[in-house]
Amino acid sequence: MKYFKHFETTNNRVRINYFQPEDTIICIPVCEGNTDYDKMMEAVEAGEAEIVEVDDTPVPTWEDNRFAAYGSWREQLDMMYHGTWEDHVASVKAANPKE
Repeated sequence: MKYFKHFETTNNRVRINYFQPEDTIICIPVCEGNTDYDKMMEAVEAGEAEIVEVDDTPVPTWEDNRFAAYGSWREQLDMMYHGTWEDHVASVKAANPKE
């Protein structure tokens, strides 16, 4: 049997979210003393099961990148006042093209 280890990496730190047995929707938290977790670890140690890593780290889309690069509405209003907003928007769109 396979157990899928769901984890994510943020700021170079890995966080294990949960384990999921193959062909189920059950989530087993990382918690010694939890009966399901203990059984899973016993099966892995006995060679009856394996753990497969599944990286759930969100991958930013072009929309996410643009949203972050545009800046706050206050910054954008300041750019509009100083006449630099249109150039800023054009550079953000050029740096983060639609996929």
